[in-house]
Amino acid sequence: MKVRNALVAAVVLASATAGEAQETPPGMIRAVPDRPTRVFIMAAFGDDCRSLPAPAIEISVAPKKGAVQFRAGQSTTVQYSLTGKCVGTRVTGTGIYYAARADAAGEDTFTITARSANGEVATRTFQMFVSDGI
Repeated sequence: MKVRNALVAAVVLASATAGEAQETPPGMIRAVPDRPTRVFIMAAFGDDCRSLPAPAIEISVAPKKGAVQFRAGQSTTVQYSLTGKCVGTRVTGTGIYYAARADAAGEDTFTITARSANGEVATRTFQMFVSDGI
């Protein structure tokens, strides 16, 4: 089986809500201190659009105001792929979560690197905006 679509991504799930005291800057993901926020799901799938073993993920650049966790076995819908063939397909991957410290506020970033079983590498940087919304 060929694996051209090996590393794919899912949906940014955190966003600003109406009535927040501070608006989330464009291109950033809002996080609330002391509450893990799922920011991404990294998944691997083959040409047949079936899930492959989850890629190995590591933190390349750690955040300064919080921590990053990985949670395996999370379902997501493919948003894009190299060929576009599997968009809309449900696959299983690893959730990437950011948790800001209780005293954190403002901007933070972190970078992850994922490697699929066939050796394909993907790197992604996340820009976070920490605000309690009060």
